[in-house]
Amino acid sequence: MLKVLWGKEATRQSSLMEDVWRFRHQQFVERLGWNDIRRPDGREIDQFDGPRAIHFPQLNHAGEIVGYSRLLPTTEPHLLSDVYPQLMGDRSPPRGNTIYEWTRCVATIDGSPIDGVAVSSRQMAGVLEYCLLVGIEALIVETYPKLLNMFLSTGWDVLPLNAPSQFNEHFIVPFCAYPTAATLEWHRSNYGIRGSLLDLGADVESPLAGPAQISERPRLSRLVAA
Repeated sequence: MLKVLWGKEATRQSSLMEDVWRFRHQQFVERLGWNDIRRPDGREIDQFDGPRAIHFPQLNHAGEIVGYSRLLPTTEPHLLSDVYPQLMGDRSPPRGNTIYEWTRCVATIDGSPIDGVAVSSRQMAGVLEYCLLVGIEALIVETYPKLLNMFLSTGWDVLPLNAPSQFNEHFIVPFCAYPTAATLEWHRSNYGIRGSLLDLGADVESPLAGPAQISERPRLSRLVAA
């Protein structure tokens, strides 16, 4: 299941968040070689990991983190606005209460499928499910062009925001991915996903509506229960 941690929930689960920081360091620094963010304490944490960052650690049946994603509100500083604005050229990045930036998406390469579904597929579908539940209407992504093609091939509605730019010997393209019920149905059907992938706990607040509860948004109740 994908845990959903942000705000007070992330504070309450401080032990799991420590595991998140170490998992991110292991994956992005030790495995992928992002040495610019290497830290001597073995914790990958940055200036955007504030109370409104939404964390999605995916746990296997043994309780180990095997996948992770993070969403950042575009109404606050985020990677495209504050670290990689050159990717937009002379254009302004999209911002809005229902627009989030999708970052730090990763799955272990040696992890076994969970209930017959690959960890990476569960990660993508779980984030998509959450966006539909709480009303996030667009996700900004900065990644390699081949991953843009992966979004297209897995049913996502996407819009490139600019042409690819060369960055650290790689080409990076910014684009918007739009969560839709049809895309969630595609993931469920093609990956054999049954039921919800989210472990929301009790009384989880929506990041868009303050005190409003996710359970008060009924538009995807059929899909979540499927």
